[in-house]
Amino acid sequence: MLLIGVKENEGWLYSRWQLTWGIGWGNVCKGGRVLLNDFDNPEVYVDGEKLEPFADPEDIFKEPERGNMMVRGLSKTLGIPVMVTFTNQVKLVSVTMPASKEVVESTDYETFNKEIAPYVDSLEIMMFQ
Repeated sequence: MLLIGVKENEGWLYSRWQLTWGIGWGNVCKGGRVLLNDFDNPEVYVDGEKLEPFADPEDIFKEPERGNMMVRGLSKTLGIPVMVTFTNQVKLVSVTMPASKEVVESTDYETFNKEIAPYVDSLEIMMFQ
């Protein structure tokens, strides 16, 4: 993914990423499944509606196609709360996380990109497997 930009507001970092390839609902669900496996206590929202927790992460594929999916929880990989929003048929992903020096040293483009891109790039790759 290509970092479009990041801004800090009231202790949170809001970043936008451009996907390398276009996505459909199947890719959105694959991304959601990856996050369900990475997050402790994940919450999933589809078009703003909170879904019941999934007994099995594969059940996410039973969700009918809609406009967007947001998954949030405590990332086991990063060790912080993360919120990722996918928009169906749009090559953009939004990632929100706390502004923490433990994870992100700086919000300047180069530093933030080097520190967070491996996480979002891995997510994108798994969306296409």
